[in-house]
Amino acid sequence: MSFSSTTPMQVASALKKRTPFAFASDEDNSPADATILDDQEQEEVIRTLKVENDTFDRQIWLSLRIVMGCFAFLYALYLFRRANPLSPLLSPNAQPPRIAFDIPFALLHAMTLLGLTVLFQLDDHALGVRFPAPNYALVYAVTAIAPAYCSLTGQGLTNIIWWSFAFVAVALHHFFRSLILQGRKNISRLEALKYNARGA
Repeated sequence: MSFSSTTPMQVASALKKRTPFAFASDEDNSPADATILDDQEQEEVIRTLKVENDTFDRQIWLSLRIVMGCFAFLYALYLFRRANPLSPLLSPNAQPPRIAFDIPFALLHAMTLLGLTVLFQLDDHALGVRFPAPNYALVYAVTAIAPAYCSLTGQGLTNIIWWSFAFVAVALHHFFRSLILQGRKNISRLEALKYNARGA
């Protein structure tokens, strides 16, 4: 059929057809068997990814709260017992000597870990208060003082490991928080790509 024989009704009907699109920016580079999703299917895929991502986030936060809560409990227990809890495992025959300022260090570590556990959780607004992101540089510095002191003054491996728990817990919190933020950014970029393709 030539262009001259095409009626206005046929052109209007062709324009009203729903044209699905893919996320690929260059259709020539797309594989021949690539699946093309329409708007509704894309919405469903993004919704499913959001649900899976939120479930993964909640599992991570729960695991972090358990681990960091345990570490905070051990440091709080140290405040009452004044004994290194690792000594029965690493040095069963002798209790390692207490370091200088061990009580302030234990209190500082317990409060730091409890703060990260309770306050700095993404989308945890049960009280209607939004807390800022933790200053990890400061938290790392605070929790590194005690293990650095043990290393420099030769307080023994048991003390070095014990006072490094808080630093390791902060590193875990930092890593998994970054992982969660990256996952949410990926979802946001996927949504933006969808809407950009729609408006193209």
